[in-house]
Amino acid sequence: MAAVARREHAGDWLNGDATVEPFEAFYARSLDSVFRAVLVTTRHSERAEDAVHEAFARALASWDSVGRHPNPLAWTIRVALNFHASSWRVWRREQPEPPEVAVADELPIDPFLLRAVWRLPRRQRQVVALRVLADLSAEQTADILGISAGTVGAHLHRALGKLRENLAATDYAEALG
Repeated sequence: MAAVARREHAGDWLNGDATVEPFEAFYARSLDSVFRAVLVTTRHSERAEDAVHEAFARALASWDSVGRHPNPLAWTIRVALNFHASSWRVWRREQPEPPEVAVADELPIDPFLLRAVWRLPRRQRQVVALRVLADLSAEQTADILGISAGTVGAHLHRALGKLRENLAATDYAEALG
């Protein structure tokens, strides 16, 4: 009976009711997207994991306000990226290559593509991570990164052009076929 009530309550927030989505449902729904976005941006799986866990811990601690935020997913990604940036000042170096084992899930990232994204400049990696992997809008991405939506578009355009160029130079299309 309690499980049915929880499912009915969860349906309320999905249908736009004023109630807040339960944190557990948000966490289950958002964990992979947040981790992917942070991993591609940070280029270091352990540091990405630390940043994601810290962001979700902060979200849980402030869930009354975060749960009512217009976009809790974007808030969580921003907190994770901020945490990583602060931590990076201590680490001072990023890993030059992607980790051997990428995200293990139902949508694995192609190693050729991951390596090409890894080599993009930091801001372009961030935009690709948020726009493509986290499937956020240009406006949401702009809010997270503190830049304009037009700048997001420019970075995405440059990143995709560079990816096309780099993947063509490595005969990526032939490797697929």
